[in-house]
Amino acid sequence: MSIVEIDHLFIFVDAPKEGDTPAEAHLLQSAGFVESYRRNHPGQGTTNICYCFDHAYIELLWVNNTADITSPLIRETKLFERSQWKETATSPFGIALRSEMPFDTWDYRPPYLPQGMSIPVTTTSLDARQPFIFTSPGGQRPDHWREPRPLQQKAPIGCHTITSISLSVPKSYPSNNDLDTLEEQGVLRQNRDTTTHKMILELADKNGQATHYLDLPSCRVTNAL
Repeated sequence: MSIVEIDHLFIFVDAPKEGDTPAEAHLLQSAGFVESYRRNHPGQGTTNICYCFDHAYIELLWVNNTADITSPLIRETKLFERSQWKETATSPFGIALRSEMPFDTWDYRPPYLPQGMSIPVTTTSLDARQPFIFTSPGGQRPDHWREPRPLQQKAPIGCHTITSISLSVPKSYPSNNDLDTLEEQGVLRQNRDTTTHKMILELADKNGQATHYLDLPSCRVTNAL
């Protein structure tokens, strides 16, 4: 069985007013996070803001074009339903992995990818109640990127790594064999004794000492010390 690792995590947030950033981004900034980069996804109908650590990054994602995200090409991803998670109780989370995934997948071909490229997405992700699990098209740790971008260690918060991921899935929802496999491989921990979707990240300094916890989807940061 392939050993996988987290490439990045996304969370759907409400679209901000034109020219502004999401409320969650303001929360992260006030806690000391530094934005690494942002981009649009042409044809998919989304925009993001990313915050990089040494080995992975966090992506705030929102809808910028409803027609694109509900088009036949994108519809199967259920990304639009996920963006409406506050009303639909769908999962707002995406889990991007590096290396080949040991799961059943289908090929997603969004318009912003070069011709011939695709993103393997787990078949369990066809259920919008489950996290959107896929292989990242990038495939490299942020600290190995050739293009220099400001990494999280330059921020006052001083976090270098995500050392643990605790994922809460409503107990009324079906179990997910893919999540079970990720838990067996130590990628994350599941909490099924809940009624809401939630993710708690433990963040650590360059010595591996836990310094903060990041609560998603609220994007609230608390001290671990």
